[in-house]
Amino acid sequence: MIIKILEKRENIRKYMRITRKLLTSSEKYNESIKISNTAINFNYLNNCNKIALFLPFDGEINTYPLIFKLWKNKKNIFLPVISSFNKKQMIFVQFYSHSRLYRNKYKILEPFFQYTDIISIHDLDMVIVPLVAFDKTGSRLGMGGGFYDICLQNWQIKNLIPVGFAYNFQLVDNIPKRHWDISLPIILTPNKIWIF
Repeated sequence: MIIKILEKRENIRKYMRITRKLLTSSEKYNESIKISNTAINFNYLNNCNKIALFLPFDGEINTYPLIFKLWKNKKNIFLPVISSFNKKQMIFVQFYSHSRLYRNKYKILEPFFQYTDIISIHDLDMVIVPLVAFDKTGSRLGMGGGFYDICLQNWQIKNLIPVGFAYNFQLVDNIPKRHWDISLPIILTPNKIWIF
């Protein structure tokens, strides 16, 4: 049973990653503008000041249009950085328009930062989370590293809300859950705000 669950999860992951990469540049751009408009018109987001986002990787929907709009609205933006002390832990650091970026060991862009740029996850208002697929119950399938599942454990008592960020086509009928999976209460797509 566990092997079948793992196989189904991996099949969904492979299919969605290929589908994301097959989008044309024009499709990617149009969808990123649409989802940034969906997000910026979402009242809950407008009430947040300290927002963690991610930079797109492996065909993920582009977050830069939203980041630029949030900066324009004087919001504080933070990006995840994989901790050099704990391999499964992420820290969040402030992302400025002048921040310099480098690729980490997974080839994901991270900002160079100073200690004073680090924020506790307890001080964030919202964490916008990448995903590979999701279902109508808010179950999220990520890339398989478990970084977000670990950092979002007990998010309800951390005074923040996690929000998924995905293309419309990343919705699937069912994601077989594992005990460590963290479901999301809200997922934004270019055409819809999903609230679970």
